[in-house]
Amino acid sequence: MTAVDVALLRLADVLAGVEADLGDYCGFCYAEEDAVLLAGPVDAIPRDLLSRAAFEGPDHWGDYVNLYRKLTPRIMALLVHDELHVHDELIASHLVEAGCWTTWADDERDAVLAVCRAWWSDTLASYPRTLDASVVLSFLATTSVPLTQWLDVWNAQPPGPADLHAQELFRWWWDELLNGELTVGWSGTIDITADIKRWVLTDARPRISGDPELVEFLEMVENA
Repeated sequence: MTAVDVALLRLADVLAGVEADLGDYCGFCYAEEDAVLLAGPVDAIPRDLLSRAAFEGPDHWGDYVNLYRKLTPRIMALLVHDELHVHDELIASHLVEAGCWTTWADDERDAVLAVCRAWWSDTLASYPRTLDASVVLSFLATTSVPLTQWLDVWNAQPPGPADLHAQELFRWWWDELLNGELTVGWSGTIDITADIKRWVLTDARPRISGDPELVEFLEMVENA
């Protein structure tokens, strides 16, 4: 069993007792039988219904916070294994809207963060990944943990896959860094320009410079 699986089991255990009042829901998008299924055992919810509920925002449910708390273990399990088919930044925004980082109990929030930490370490340890490091980092930037701490985890990785992820991230984001505007989050409201620019030009520079084609682009970003 991987560290990710262990963290996911812990998250499911912590949130196992959560119940949601689904008497108030969007009748245009959901039928009564959908509400009954969502109010029942979380493991019995059909995956397509779970994905629809994970996609929807607070305006579809009267008890949105508890519904999202209840569904979070399965949402995160499908997300980290790239089986949810809902954009990761949309899921991140819904966790924010549900109060994950502000109003949930400490053990619930910590259990979600434990999944994030295991997911991040697992991502950096192998390359390529279906959900690459830039995708996962965009999700992590929405949590209650400062972005610099997630980058510190990257800094601690040995040469190898972590280098390739750094090179790929720089290829993906170098234009935004050159223009001085790199934002993440579903609404593009989280500005990570300064932290990422500082990181690629200092801690990550040896990793990125391992690809000679990227050295010129690093210098361009440095002089921008």
